[in-house]
Amino acid sequence: MIVAYTFIALFIAWIWVDYFRLIDIYEKERLGDFIITFLLGCASVLVVFGIDDYVFDKIGFDLNGNFLNDLLYSIFGVGAVEEFAKLIPFVIVYFVFKNRINEPIDYLAYISISALGFSAVENVLYFNYNGPGLINGRSILATVSHMFDSSLIAYGFIRYKYQNKKGGMLSLFLFFLLAAVSHGFYDFWMLYEKTASFGWIISVIYFFITLSWFAIILNNALNNSTFFTYKRVINSKKVVNRMLLYYGLIFISQFVLIWYTENINIAVSNIFNSILFAGIIIIITVIRLSRFKLIENRWDNLKIELPFSVTIFGGFAVGGFSPMSIKVKGNSFDETHINAFYNEYFIMNPLNSRSSFLKYDRISFIEHKLYLKHDELFYKAKVYSSANELDFKYYFLKPKTNGTILINNEFPIAALLHVEDYHDNLEYKDFNFLEWIVLKPKI
Repeated sequence: MIVAYTFIALFIAWIWVDYFRLIDIYEKERLGDFIITFLLGCASVLVVFGIDDYVFDKIGFDLNGNFLNDLLYSIFGVGAVEEFAKLIPFVIVYFVFKNRINEPIDYLAYISISALGFSAVENVLYFNYNGPGLINGRSILATVSHMFDSSLIAYGFIRYKYQNKKGGMLSLFLFFLLAAVSHGFYDFWMLYEKTASFGWIISVIYFFITLSWFAIILNNALNNSTFFTYKRVINSKKVVNRMLLYYGLIFISQFVLIWYTENINIAVSNIFNSILFAGIIIIITVIRLSRFKLIENRWDNLKIELPFSVTIFGGFAVGGFSPMSIKVKGNSFDETHINAFYNEYFIMNPLNSRSSFLKYDRISFIEHKLYLKHDELFYKAKVYSSANELDFKYYFLKPKTNGTILINNEFPIAALLHVEDYHDNLEYKDFNFLEWIVLKPKI
């Protein structure tokens, strides 16, 4: 079984390696560099074994059932030691690949992949000791938590280098300490014997809070890329679909292994429980970590919040009344289709030619991408009236975000808007709506 567990642990790690390859849209990293970082992360487990054997065992620092002792052990005996171990591969690759680690998202990617190597070895050990029933839960909770905690350390460096240049080594140490506390706090509730039976609930709630922080940290890194351009956006639909496909394979793997080691009845029962628990967590995690609003030089503050909102007695849904609805936070609009026309000439078609403001198809050019009040997305476009390159007027486009948003599942629909007194504090209601238009490529 150790071989099967190893393949599954490697595949879990690959899911998130591929995730970083999908969201690193400005200057992609070499897969070979990621593989080296991952292998060093795997080897970093030896650092933990060494500190446990030669330091903590000799001084008798371990769990003993005392609240304060076990909390300190979780933070310093587990959190600080493991974060230190995962930091070592990152430091090595930073100096080896220094010229290639040249934008904020790179720091998060490399330290996360070091964490994935560490987590992969840890997963094999847990699966081998406890059996395949842990696969789905650890594939999301433990894996993402390892990445987040290590990313806090990298985020301290990012803030120092790209934001305020204040604090120096003290700032880096404080972010390392924050990573250790975060790691230890998550583990403590499941390690402390008096909370072990229900502590997982606290840990899952905390996981969701850190998920919101992770999304903000990643978004800030992308916003402040050295190579930032509004021409590129993250295809959130592609990210979600690929990640859910990967996790579907993980669910199948756990089902097959439980069937093999136990029987079909236990496997069926387990898969239903996994869908209700791990499945929901996976869906929320994948969706939230696919939603980014890319605004150049924007830094959003970390705040304590869940990555979703819950509406009780929210109204009617397809098939009848819905007593509760869950909405994952983040920018849900997929800009992929309309952003393809950014800084490009295109044909602007009136959606309804019978009562059209434009009257006929116009050659147009999107000049600027704008985020106005409440971060509402607009595009500023030149709309030409003739072949004369000086014969144009400026209008604003706002992508349609609900109902039918594409024609032939390809061409985006947008509102054509006009405003006399433009300023950055405008919102949609301040514009004059002229008509719905369709954007098509210029042939």
